[in-house]
Amino acid sequence: MTVRPFPLPGDIENGRGLKGLVRATAALLRAHVHKIEPQRAFKQMFGDDRIGEMVLRAATAPATIANANWAGPMGHATVSQTVVEMATASAAASLVAAGMKLAFDGFATIHAPGRLVDSSDAGTWVSEGAPASLRVQRITAGTTLSPCKLVVLNAASREQIEGSNIEEVSRALLTESMALALDSAVFGTQAAGASPAGILNGIAPITPTAGGGLAAMEGDLRALTAALVAVGAGRNPALVVNPVQNTSLTLLAGPHFKIPIWPSNAVAVGTVIMVEPSSFASAFAPTPEFEISSHALLQFQDTPTSDPMAGTPTESLWQHDKIAWQTKLRAAFGMRAPHVAVVNAVTW
Repeated sequence: MTVRPFPLPGDIENGRGLKGLVRATAALLRAHVHKIEPQRAFKQMFGDDRIGEMVLRAATAPATIANANWAGPMGHATVSQTVVEMATASAAASLVAAGMKLAFDGFATIHAPGRLVDSSDAGTWVSEGAPASLRVQRITAGTTLSPCKLVVLNAASREQIEGSNIEEVSRALLTESMALALDSAVFGTQAAGASPAGILNGIAPITPTAGGGLAAMEGDLRALTAALVAVGAGRNPALVVNPVQNTSLTLLAGPHFKIPIWPSNAVAVGTVIMVEPSSFASAFAPTPEFEISSHALLQFQDTPTSDPMAGTPTESLWQHDKIAWQTKLRAAFGMRAPHVAVVNAVTW
């Protein structure tokens, strides 16, 4: 068998994404336990996986806003594809895949202008020799994307990391943790702060249709569509719902229902969101950053205090022979135009 000395572009396209990232994470953890070089651990675990090894090497040096060429286009493609491959666990990942994807490229912020379009913005029919109308395009303020940090902390026993199933464990922890965190932020109502503003920030909920059943569902979907049409959207919308409403839609609407449905546990039961994906913009840093420790003192709680000695419960990784790893991803997102509507407490 002939082995190429370096991967071709087609190899990178086919091998990039979540698989390479997960294998890199597993190799870093195994290397930390056995006190060997990450590349050596990677070779022992996965053999000649050149794409995964490239991701592993890229992840050893953190990316910064000021350094645009740190991992080149390979790093950017990897993270973009990683987020896209999370779509089975994350409705936000589906929205990222369908929306406008931008790159920071060394800039601290990216401005993504919006545009309102209706029939008055279109061209005009003119007769022979008649002048054509000049239309003034309505450019909106859009959104400014500033990178925020999505941090996932995980810990496992040394025995678990030494086990042969560390790749599967890494995959589950990365996809499930990041998917829930991403969905909660994207479909939230929070203003911009530690995370970007949720797409429902400032959006007034529509009154739900009473009565339940198919009639109520039709009334709510019509109201959501009308709200998007009123602001120049509604051509190719998508629905984001709780799994309960996803089941109801599947049963009541039937197989001929054409609007994409993205279920998410981060959306409350009874909440139905309709969004125009083309108006959603997102940007991700070239590659995640990894840090591993076996000596840290950690607070095992959802709201840790700034002083680790003041919070409870705390645990010494060294004393319990555990390994903790931190995955950090810089990301930003926002709506370029107010093309999103929501109904809470639906009756179906």
